[in-house]
Amino acid sequence: MAVSVHKWLLNKFRDINHSRMDKHIDIIAKNSGKSKAYIKFDIIRNFLIRGTGYTDYFRCDFINLSAKEKKTFVTAKTFYKILEYLNDEEYIVLLRDKLVFDELFKKYLKRDFINLRTGSKEDFKKFLDGRETVFAKDPTGEGGHGISKITVADVKDSNKLYDELKANGQLLVEEAIVQSDDLNEINPCVVNSWRVVTLYKDGKAHIINNALRINQDESNVIGCTNDLYLSFDADGRIDSNVIDDYGNVYDKHPMTGKKFSEVKIAGVREALDMVVEAAEKIPQVRYIGWDIAFSKNGPVMVEGNEYPGYGLLQFYKLKGKRTGHLKEIADVLGDEMNNIKL
Repeated sequence: MAVSVHKWLLNKFRDINHSRMDKHIDIIAKNSGKSKAYIKFDIIRNFLIRGTGYTDYFRCDFINLSAKEKKTFVTAKTFYKILEYLNDEEYIVLLRDKLVFDELFKKYLKRDFINLRTGSKEDFKKFLDGRETVFAKDPTGEGGHGISKITVADVKDSNKLYDELKANGQLLVEEAIVQSDDLNEINPCVVNSWRVVTLYKDGKAHIINNALRINQDESNVIGCTNDLYLSFDADGRIDSNVIDDYGNVYDKHPMTGKKFSEVKIAGVREALDMVVEAAEKIPQVRYIGWDIAFSKNGPVMVEGNEYPGYGLLQFYKLKGKRTGHLKEIADVLGDEMNNIKL
């Protein structure tokens, strides 16, 4: 892996958002009746023992779990070790470099793209012709960094733009995804991606969890506002509560008023089949978080992550479960879990 577990935990501790942590502690204290001083102490204790951050402590409802139940939850420390065992570092480039990824999984993208590492200025100009919007990306960028939205009508000089993108390292330019009407009814302001996690074992990829993050307001980005979270069943119905970062439950979208009981997303079953097929193409990377968008052309692949976030997958308020993501992994691996030194 890129960094040691100790360095990662140190960075996690150093980067604490104290105002957000205090809000989580207020909620825990109100719901549990425990003092804030005790909760702060218990958060630190669980961090030192299990590598559990304050966000995970809140999401997993650690204040109410037994020691045995806590052992079923993934933490920063255990997740690092699990992925170090499951994912072959030599093959991670297939996911980490988006140019390599787009070539390998072109079948599932269902949109055009151009590689500026090899494409000429003339190729780029032809790619822009007839398009309204494209997205330029740093092929090794993470967390949405290094992405620019380009309105083609505003491009005065494609040669100059080509040079600028190459200088910025934005070597991948993709056709824009047009989101499906089903998701636009909830919130049309941004293309929302659905995270589906696969785990490969004995020649077969297993789907072990999923989560959709959707913005509450008119923001055109995900992850920078107080988003909503939910999961789907194979028929495209919501099979969880719809919650925000602080565990509040919603029955309709606060901006559009769309009732979540009425939501049915077409293409979910097709998307599940798609990620299983894709995962089985690279068995050397056994644990992958796939990001899927639902477009007017059906489900499309956005990217694959060899080191995806796990927090939403074990947010107890989604389904009220008292076991975590580690159990979902163990249920697939079986006795092989004994090979991972947690």
